[in-house]
Amino acid sequence: MSEQCQICFASAAQWEADSLEDHIVNAHGGDEPSVRAIYGDEFAYLFGDADDAPEADGPDDSGRNGGDSGGPPAGNGIGDTGGAGAAAGGGAGAVDDEMYGRKWFLVGVGGAGNNIVDAVLMRRDTLSRNHEDRARIWEGGLAGYGLLNTNIAELEQTYYAKELKQYSRNDLLSNSIIGFGKHGYSGMGYRWSNGAKVAEADFADGANPFRDRWDMTQQDIRDAQAIMMVHSVTKGTGCGATPVITDKIREHVLEDDLVIDKAILSSVVIPSEGGKQSEVGGRAKTNGVVGLARISRAADALIPFNNDHLRLASKDITPRIDNLDRYNPPEYVDLNKPLVAFLEAFTMSSTPQLTDQDATMTIRGSVFDVADSFRLVEDKYPHDMDADERPAVVLAPALGRLRSNDINESSLELLARNTILQNRLADFDPSTAWGGNFMVYGPEEKMEEVSAYVTDGTLQSILNGEEFLDSANTAGVETVDVQVNQLVIPYLDDVFMWGTLWNPRMPSLESMYDHAKRLKDEGQTSQAEDLREVWGEVESLFSCLGRDNML
Repeated sequence: MSEQCQICFASAAQWEADSLEDHIVNAHGGDEPSVRAIYGDEFAYLFGDADDAPEADGPDDSGRNGGDSGGPPAGNGIGDTGGAGAAAGGGAGAVDDEMYGRKWFLVGVGGAGNNIVDAVLMRRDTLSRNHEDRARIWEGGLAGYGLLNTNIAELEQTYYAKELKQYSRNDLLSNSIIGFGKHGYSGMGYRWSNGAKVAEADFADGANPFRDRWDMTQQDIRDAQAIMMVHSVTKGTGCGATPVITDKIREHVLEDDLVIDKAILSSVVIPSEGGKQSEVGGRAKTNGVVGLARISRAADALIPFNNDHLRLASKDITPRIDNLDRYNPPEYVDLNKPLVAFLEAFTMSSTPQLTDQDATMTIRGSVFDVADSFRLVEDKYPHDMDADERPAVVLAPALGRLRSNDINESSLELLARNTILQNRLADFDPSTAWGGNFMVYGPEEKMEEVSAYVTDGTLQSILNGEEFLDSANTAGVETVDVQVNQLVIPYLDDVFMWGTLWNPRMPSLESMYDHAKRLKDEGQTSQAEDLREVWGEVESLFSCLGRDNML
């Protein structure tokens, strides 16, 4: 398994050095804060702090960067099309010793998951190459990542394989293939049951590919605040293998003596009403229902994305990601941009302070932990529902922006409309949600004005209004809770609103459910029988969607 520098993410094959220590000296000897932040005291002796330093020459003062890192002007902000330039001094590598715990370990499963994680990594590297301070959002946000697939050809075309790892086909077989030695490495052909079988085969007879084979360090997974599975539920690998792999992470990687398990979330692309779904008839609909139901038992929360809605949002949310058109399939280049922007904002949500010594970058405000995005909702499930049967919370995603320089109640209503109605990243009805978690962020001069409307409850009242969450419309005794957080992000021009709405009705999923139910009730095929075997999980998930199912 290839060793990798956790500062620049270069593999051993890319080092002009014989060891990690030599690489640190040559490439990062002038960046003591980054070395200390990433490797702690492991290389402290390189900077003359350890009495028992080995007999090896460390970098002298002349190799240190004592001046301004400068760098070219920053490009657009998160989802922006014309953001302000990065402040001088401190570049992307100047990370504080007080760096907060890294947020995500990303696992991209199947073709869609591989493409999306690729896009995240290219976004991170785009920011880093341009010495933009916001690169540190991902430096502090990623504890690690890995790509898994059953299709070797798809893996070979990834940025991860070609640029970051420089893997050959044989390297990929041992480091990234699901079902090694159990199939022909050409995908699962829309059959989720096959995807599940080959994933199970990797763990047969006590095997643990996380430990023995896959290019993912178990300790990095344990150290992350949360794990994010990234996949689709349209085809066989993402749909079938992801729930198995998620279960195996809990069983083989995470500590089994925790009082509360580490959070596992799923960013999942669900079938759209048009496009490829129509090309394969009902298979994608059935896979969508089954895949969501099965991952809802393995993960704590699901974030569903729909290509139709990503396409609409891509006209407004356009973060710069260099080389995306080279490594993502052409039809997904624009679609993945708002998805990456949503994940980038989520990554900021529990990183309240990233400040270098010169205070050139500060993210500050009210933030929340990963678990805050879904734990509150779990309390609203029936008390007699067994924890093992309780489905994951559905976090319907939205991301909007306000270009106006005038901040007032009217413009905040426009921001809410742009977020919840125009830039929904999936098909959902906001007025049926159990509540939601929102984060407003932007430059300091605008957020000073926004903050007043957050503090006095005006923005929360807007979100609770009939046009949006319609929080007064509840049948039971439970309330519709709306959480509003705020962050100052100094390098943006516009104000953005990020949101997740809890367990809303999703019309496109309901049509898929109806199709699958007819097949389950009337079909006499193997597909129908497979449906019958997992139907309890399907009913568990779908019975919790919509406010009418909130007690």
